[in-house]
Amino acid sequence: MKSILIGSCEGYSGKSAICMGISLILRKKGLKIGYMKPFGNQFHEIDGVLVDVDAKNIRAAIGLDDPTETMTPVMLTHDFYHRALTKGVDIGSEIKEAYEKLSRGKDVMIIEGNEDLAGGIMYDMSDIDIAKLLDTRILLVSRYHDMQEVDNILNDLRMIGDPDLLVGVILNDVLNPDEAADLAVPFLERHGIKVFGIIPRDPMLKSVSVGEIADSLGSEILIRDDRRDTLVEHFFVGAMEANTALRYFRRVKNFALITGGDRSDIQMAALEAGAKCIILTGNLYPSSTILGTAKERGVPVMVVSSDTMTTVEEMEIIMGKARIIGEEKLRRVEELLDEHVDMKALGSEIGVKV
Repeated sequence: MKSILIGSCEGYSGKSAICMGISLILRKKGLKIGYMKPFGNQFHEIDGVLVDVDAKNIRAAIGLDDPTETMTPVMLTHDFYHRALTKGVDIGSEIKEAYEKLSRGKDVMIIEGNEDLAGGIMYDMSDIDIAKLLDTRILLVSRYHDMQEVDNILNDLRMIGDPDLLVGVILNDVLNPDEAADLAVPFLERHGIKVFGIIPRDPMLKSVSVGEIADSLGSEILIRDDRRDTLVEHFFVGAMEANTALRYFRRVKNFALITGGDRSDIQMAALEAGAKCIILTGNLYPSSTILGTAKERGVPVMVVSSDTMTTVEEMEIIMGKARIIGEEKLRRVEELLDEHVDMKALGSEIGVKV
């Protein structure tokens, strides 16, 4: 049985998406894939039980039937951290036992690391510790927005200590792929770090569904609740004159509008330009004309009690934590890895033929 631990230089680098994409590609090659995220930090309660959202989504995406509590044996709750800082925690045997259960009958185990490489040091369970415990190696995912990210990668290599423990790195969400290829890749490889791929920023993967937006904002969808799966890639704040706004709206696809419920002019402009969703702030409800037009065009409308600026801040957080949910995103992740990652070389490092 082969394995790889997928870690990252910082949180929200795309670790879960890479875990999912690699799993899907290897599964298509006829390999039996297992998955583990030892530490849960994205909580969701189901039937009174805490479940890690990332583990839950990956379990569904790659068709596993292992219990979620085995996939994520340790939840990083406030109580856990309190115990770690006061009495100390010894969880190595618990993680090892869960891993052994999950790996039975599998060809490859994909292990998702902590939020970043240093996470877990306080209780001796950083990604480096986990890799040694489970006798595996580390693939780093780096969210590469500029050349300064090279510092983070080199710092992680220094933390790892043993160069043989690091398989290499995937540069993800890259804003300037040519610059990364011309400057970062040769530099990193001169320092002994294999770069398996440069994945450019992809708007779809940064998108969130209308349903996710409504749930996160605590809003009811007034009309077209059947369009909860519609994806939103951008949002506009409707604080300008309607004709000016219309010119901006027409330049962008798959956008949502955030504006006050009393701005029917800009709401109509957004509907004309193909908005995917309208979010009305200040607990102000739209006119019957707006609701009728939105219903006819299949555009969900929701109302929130918070003011516009607060809603914008919340939307920025929601968009920044977009998850890989739905068939459309899953296909896109797989396409990006097929196109931009040397899966043959990565498979060779893992010990499987791709």
